[in-house]
Amino acid sequence: MAEPSTSTLSITALAIAVLGPMAGPYALIVFAALAGALWPLSTMPTVTRLQGAAFLVRVVALAVVLTGTAAYWIESTYKVPAVESVALVAFAIGAMGNGWRPVLAGLRGALVNLVSRLGKQRGDQRGGPTQ
Repeated sequence: MAEPSTSTLSITALAIAVLGPMAGPYALIVFAALAGALWPLSTMPTVTRLQGAAFLVRVVALAVVLTGTAAYWIESTYKVPAVESVALVAFAIGAMGNGWRPVLAGLRGALVNLVSRLGKQRGDQRGGPTQ
């Protein structure tokens, strides 16, 4: 039997030391989003394994993309450190599953309302007619 090579262990230890600080937050996001995504997956009627796997990949990928931005917004608005809110944000994104349409419709309505109010304010400042 051949003697074990210590160079493989050294390379592995070096890779963990280098990539650990970078991969740690992403691992937290992936596992929290996966835990959240299992909730809507359990309520989906008659889903195949392939459809379930595609759903989980889609939701977890969305959480990976959006969690950092949402955690930064929470930090700047509510003064909660982003490091402490990442898991909760990823879990919430995962738990939403396919429920993004009402959220996007609400954001669209808020944006339309904001633009119409700003338009009316500018009309009042210029002395133009308002409705």
